[in-house]
Amino acid sequence: MKTILFVSPTGTLDNGAEISIFNLMKFLATEGYKVINVAPTYQDISENEYSKKFTECGIDCVLINSQRWWWEDAPGHLFGTESQRAVSYRTTIKKITDIIVTNEVDVVISNTVNVFQGAVAAALTDVSHFWLIHEFPENEFAYYGKKLDFIDAYSTEIFAVNGQLRKKVAELFPNRNIKSFSPYTEIETIKLKEGDKQRIISIGRLTERKNQLELIQAFEKLSYSDPDLELVFIGGWDEEYKEKCTDYINEHNLKHISFLGNHEKPWEKVTNKDLCVFSSAMETFGLVYVEALLSGVPVILSDNPGHLSAFEMFEFGHLYQAGNIEELAAIIEKTLKNYQEEQAEALSFVEKAKDIYKLSVVYNEIIKEIDNGTHKQTNPIRHISSLLTLDEGKSKLARMEFKVRQKIQKINYRLFRK
Repeated sequence: MKTILFVSPTGTLDNGAEISIFNLMKFLATEGYKVINVAPTYQDISENEYSKKFTECGIDCVLINSQRWWWEDAPGHLFGTESQRAVSYRTTIKKITDIIVTNEVDVVISNTVNVFQGAVAAALTDVSHFWLIHEFPENEFAYYGKKLDFIDAYSTEIFAVNGQLRKKVAELFPNRNIKSFSPYTEIETIKLKEGDKQRIISIGRLTERKNQLELIQAFEKLSYSDPDLELVFIGGWDEEYKEKCTDYINEHNLKHISFLGNHEKPWEKVTNKDLCVFSSAMETFGLVYVEALLSGVPVILSDNPGHLSAFEMFEFGHLYQAGNIEELAAIIEKTLKNYQEEQAEALSFVEKAKDIYKLSVVYNEIIKEIDNGTHKQTNPIRHISSLLTLDEGKSKLARMEFKVRQKIQKINYRLFRK
């Protein structure tokens, strides 16, 4: 069986890209593949809670202490100087190439468009490289539109999330066959707890991108007709955006809105009287929408491109036009009014959703290309491998030795002159 090296985006399991590819790695490991995952850490450690999750599943997880993991112009704060980050990038590429050579890796898979080190390391070692794209080239990710030539040159295969994103990426690479996948979330179907009142539930981190303020504004309109209706947010938050939401709540004197924070099993907080609403301004796919379907919960979601991709797969639930607060409030009100019928339909759809959303199905094209084995690349960049994988410690030592040799030569020259 083949050896596959994944390059993960964050070194955490609090985002859809990491969670979905963790499930793919587990599947491949159980199928007999040797799977290695490399991920960033920002301290000098070899193990943490994240890496333990992988090793428990038979996946080798290598943490790389990195000054900067994503592209320089990708979202995120830049720590240190430009030269320090350059050294960090080079060190990371060196470590990945060593892993490839030592483990005789067959395929390197970069699990985000935001990282490039795996692509370079694969090119330096003449190994296949697959790029998995989860991000629309818009807003904070618009920057990668300038890197299409690099992505094209350093990919043997490019995959994008099925639906709207794959269509967009295919337009960006008109001369390539862009293959697809759907992010996979593993959820244990549980019987929902008995609820004593109707509530609106939103699961996911509170962020500008998730756009929960729009839901709060729709809830404000509903609270006039039903002052006892509750709105519950489950998930962590960005402090600045949380403050923006709470300021709105306080200024408009809204009641019955609660923030429960992170929960390892958020669906255990959901009852059989709840309605899920996801108001994201932008998503790649919409994993929580899928989780709602698999849990048998009625769901309303915005029509951003990522949600549309997921909706095209299942064709279940209610869509509203993102930004249209009046429409959102009206759909929520109608769904709550007809809740028993909505819930019965949601529960009857669970088995169909499970058939649509099997791991072997959503990752079929990736697995097929891994097994294909005809993707070897020969990239001319291998001729300058030493420049891109130069060990900084050794280079410092070499510079010191050079200076010492210079001093010795000067001394010898002076002695000779005398």
